[in-house]
Amino acid sequence: MTELGAYVERFETDNRRRALRAVAATAIGAPVAAFGVVLVVIVDQGGTLGAAMMFPGVIIGVGLGLVLFGVTLACQTVTRRGESFTLYEAGFVHAKAKTSTEVPWTEIESVVDTTKQNVLAKAFGGDVGCLVRLADGRKLVLNGFTEGAALLTLRIFEATAGRHRHDGGALGPHSPTAR
Repeated sequence: MTELGAYVERFETDNRRRALRAVAATAIGAPVAAFGVVLVVIVDQGGTLGAAMMFPGVIIGVGLGLVLFGVTLACQTVTRRGESFTLYEAGFVHAKAKTSTEVPWTEIESVVDTTKQNVLAKAFGGDVGCLVRLADGRKLVLNGFTEGAALLTLRIFEATAGRHRHDGGALGPHSPTAR
């Protein structure tokens, strides 16, 4: 099937976990946004918008942001069904929703570390991540919803050494490029 050499390891994405996070983000965000709207109505007694409206505005923004993120995760849950990464000696195969892409190491233009080290990133799969840009312009995303993502990311960075870059921030302790 593949000309990428010997099989090394398979990494499957936990799409169920992604779906649960989508539901949680939406379920938390919608009431938070609604609460912010209620605060706007309560605070805006005189019909003037001023500094007092900043707090309710932030509450609405946080709620809508969570809803938007939940919807994005829900869309990824549908479009990335069956997602997996199969590592071979000379590259990897990315499979999702009945399609697969063979990625020889030589076809990778760049790899960008997208890892974020905070509580929200950990909760929503951003605690491990990399963006793989292929020579033909396509992009593949690997994140913390994939079991063993840190190891796979490290292998990709090692195989493409010299052609990757970090996203510009300080290297985190779990960044593949920090090892």
